[in-house]
Amino acid sequence: MFKIKSEVFEHGDVIPEKYAEKNSVSPPLYWENIPNGTKSFALAVTDPDLPQEFKFPRIFAHWLIYNIPASSKSLPEGVSPMGNLPEGSKELNSDFVTFGIPGYGMGYAGPWPPDSAHRYVFTIYALKVETINIYESADYVQFVKEVLPNTITAASLIGYYGPAKNPLPSS
Repeated sequence: MFKIKSEVFEHGDVIPEKYAEKNSVSPPLYWENIPNGTKSFALAVTDPDLPQEFKFPRIFAHWLIYNIPASSKSLPEGVSPMGNLPEGSKELNSDFVTFGIPGYGMGYAGPWPPDSAHRYVFTIYALKVETINIYESADYVQFVKEVLPNTITAASLIGYYGPAKNPLPSS
């Protein structure tokens, strides 16, 4: 069975603060039991628990990465936003950019729930194509439209974090 794991938290555990709020260091991730025919991977880290008062019509994307080579079996700690991605991999903006929160751009943006503990879903997609083409300004909806039709299977790791200890930066 295809699985995604982390050395720093188990499925259902709390994500360490080192990977959240202003720290925003991406946690180490690895995947195993890769399905036959996999030619690349994509990864989405999402928060399905955004408060209704934000009036956001979908889950909140914290990290979107695609064109991860099939030879890659992991992403080391800190690979995003300042690290070295596997060759050919590309990242999109997180929804912190969508909301205009200063200090964010492409790459990982860690948990920062404003109200209570939230779930953070790390989903790795095994893809049947080597590359997908997505506009640099694409959001989560566009990412899903390109990734899902090319998916062999997916695996998820869920961690929890919150409530945040600090308020979000404001513009």
